[in-house]
Amino acid sequence: MSDGKIIEYAFLFRNEGFLESFLLQDLKISIQLDPIEMDRLIEYGSVDEIPYYNCSAKSQNEWLATGVKRPWLGYPITVFGVFIEILYLPILYIIFKSKLIKMTCYKIMVLLAFTDMTATACSCLITGPLLIIGSVFCVYPTFTYIAGGFAIATWCMSCSVTTSLFLNRVISVAFHGLSNSIEKKLAYICIFLCIFYGFYVLFFTPVVCFNSEWLIWLPDPLSEMKPSEQAAEYYKNRVQAWNNWIFVTCMFVLFTLYLAMINKISMGQKSKAAKSIFIQCCIICFFNTVIALVYNALTLITPDYWMLLLCQFCWSVNHGCPALIYITMNQTIKREFKKMILGSDKRIGSVSTHPASLTHLSTH
Repeated sequence: MSDGKIIEYAFLFRNEGFLESFLLQDLKISIQLDPIEMDRLIEYGSVDEIPYYNCSAKSQNEWLATGVKRPWLGYPITVFGVFIEILYLPILYIIFKSKLIKMTCYKIMVLLAFTDMTATACSCLITGPLLIIGSVFCVYPTFTYIAGGFAIATWCMSCSVTTSLFLNRVISVAFHGLSNSIEKKLAYICIFLCIFYGFYVLFFTPVVCFNSEWLIWLPDPLSEMKPSEQAAEYYKNRVQAWNNWIFVTCMFVLFTLYLAMINKISMGQKSKAAKSIFIQCCIICFFNTVIALVYNALTLITPDYWMLLLCQFCWSVNHGCPALIYITMNQTIKREFKKMILGSDKRIGSVSTHPASLTHLSTH
């Protein structure tokens, strides 16, 4: 898509309220709209019956002609998604088969794994083929609508679970003597809240809609011939916006506290463990932060092509990062994974207390 086209869209949507900041939005509109999202599909019976999601203005082929085929991006992220989904299976097997699942942090990691597997299905296994054929929302409206609901729900849930995992590690280090009594209760509370939050976002907030011309999933399905203030308000997802800002803030605070405690524990020495944990923290924070900031930037500025491409790349890679970290930097999973690949006869069962892992810092 040309820069001129992006600017044209951005100018049009900004005038109609699409790109206005959620902090500055005037909530006084003439039409009161139903805020429930997935229930809209149930209430109206089909996507075409939902206000501002009607695609009857053009035929399917005409809508397809408005998209842009991007096989150079679609094929790689699809292959990557398949690889990540397969990779998660032995990781989960190791965690459940061994004693790792008894550790509090691994309970949160399992929830994160299932969340990331679902998110990878959206960011890679669904997005990849849509990029290959150059799809837009109105080509497969029902499928894209439902997939968009899961995409936004798994993203928000992933943010909450990642924050919970960092919080668990900070508490484990800060209150090492009391961690056993605090960690377990807090972990179960966090797991419950994360699952509840994920279902809330899925059923009670607006979905995102894929558009190959924009490279990413947008709040606006771009199905209306003439954008309106009411339609822009109908598409807004303030929960996602607040989720992104809160997530970035929490990760920055927890990241800073975590590294400060690591430095204190290692007495200022640049140990292998401290370096490993620092790298893991940076990887986890980087991709999540880029995605959160780019999506929130859509409400404030006209995004450049490279920003949209970076956002899609980070979203595709983001949910696969934990799996790659587990088999390369988590000493227990790495060791048992090698045994599975090499066909070792040694049984899975021992839990390593090697400190060079984000999940094992409390044993340092």
